[in-house]
Amino acid sequence: MPRSRPSPVAYLRTHVPFVALAVLLASAFLLGGGSRDDIVSLIALRPIAVICLGIGLYGLTGEQWRAFRLPLGMMAAIIGLILLHLIPLPPAIWQAIPGRELAIAAGEAAGGIQPWRELSLVPYRGWNAFYAMLVPAAAMVLAVQIDREDHRKLLYVLIAAAIASALWGMVQAIGGFGPGLYFYDVTNSDSPTGFFANRNHMAAMQVCILPLLALIAARAKGPRMRLIQTACAAIAVLAVMMAAATGSRAGIALALVALAASWLVWNARPRHNNALRRRDQRQRWVPFAFAGFGAAMLGGFALLLTRSQSFERISGTSPVEEYRFLVWETMVEFLPQYLPFGSGIGSFVEIFQVHEPSAMLGTSYWNHAHNDWLEWTLEGGIPAVLLMIVALVAFVRGAFALLSLAHTGRFGVQLGLAGAIILFVLGLWSAVDYPLRVPALAVVAALASVWMAFPRANQALQGLGRAQSGQSAGKPVFMSSEGSFATRPSTRANEGTRVG
Repeated sequence: MPRSRPSPVAYLRTHVPFVALAVLLASAFLLGGGSRDDIVSLIALRPIAVICLGIGLYGLTGEQWRAFRLPLGMMAAIIGLILLHLIPLPPAIWQAIPGRELAIAAGEAAGGIQPWRELSLVPYRGWNAFYAMLVPAAAMVLAVQIDREDHRKLLYVLIAAAIASALWGMVQAIGGFGPGLYFYDVTNSDSPTGFFANRNHMAAMQVCILPLLALIAARAKGPRMRLIQTACAAIAVLAVMMAAATGSRAGIALALVALAASWLVWNARPRHNNALRRRDQRQRWVPFAFAGFGAAMLGGFALLLTRSQSFERISGTSPVEEYRFLVWETMVEFLPQYLPFGSGIGSFVEIFQVHEPSAMLGTSYWNHAHNDWLEWTLEGGIPAVLLMIVALVAFVRGAFALLSLAHTGRFGVQLGLAGAIILFVLGLWSAVDYPLRVPALAVVAALASVWMAFPRANQALQGLGRAQSGQSAGKPVFMSSEGSFATRPSTRANEGTRVG
């Protein structure tokens, strides 16, 4: 009897989400490597993100929403907070909000009539923040709908993107850092930045793939196991060397943190029998030794090509480092003026110019505080602080839950640990920079958030699959090393409650 063709809805849920996510990832890395709001390539990236988000919302079921409610809920809360800052308020309410005195005085000087105004003091930047969030939101909504094998493919996609960026960074060095080799006009033109505009963000991407490489190496098996592990070790060393080649201090420090933390992913690998374990103990350093030598040669070549400018930058100072603490000190002084509601999402540039110390005045300006935790507090006020506290508590609880399951050797647990390491590194990085304002890195963070929720979401979907198993046959969605995590019901049962 011939098989019946799946309905369009079933096909959408099983195939299109991964294709859309792959397109979004490629677009984010090629078009979204900068944090500025005036990058021309955003004209193409953001419509692509809107289309992908629409595809994701159409296919999202209520069961998937409940299974991944924490990351999806946090994303919705962030976008909701941004939109709240863009709602026009009556003059009586708006004038009563702290920190609006200068705008009120400007209105009185212009004629005395106060119009309805948004909560944000710089509304157009708030709208930019909203549109920027559509990129990671689309990635997250699509990521919760794909199965285990597709998530495994995503690991290779991200690693390939990082390698391609590193290779392009080498090309930039070989070409003498010519302007035609950079993707963006405003960039670190004396460093290998790859697909990114900023050397720090190039380094961040290289660091983020380290736990992913540990995961792939840990899951390798069969006759190609040593080859895969050797390749992963070589790429890891090359990634660390390229992070150093950018001259990013944070890149060097956090690469060491990520390398050390990646041991947690490696240690959570499936356990072999005693004989294989003893053989692994004897041979475990062989592939790493060869890979380290080869990759160190490539990395050293990359460093030589930079004419030691990266090391000069590491040992020297720049205006950012010179004034960073002064910026933070100044922000701490004037920040209470804008509490409890904040100055408005995206308003840092204009607000800081109002309070900027005379010693910092010049022809350039500060586009960010180089501390996203502090900048988010200024712009979002107490609601933003509460969101950050919820995120931190959820992260700590999730990390400890993953560590308690590390002995199971399951792919989902290892994937969750890798995601936790990525978020931990980007969270630390955000204390001295703004990596999550780059679309490409924001997408990586969105995927990492989904990965952290994997084990718990799998349990929820497994319970749903068992409840429906008596009504319809299904096929595995999330698989552990021992068997099925959850079951995707057949076409009719999978049509569920659609969100969006």
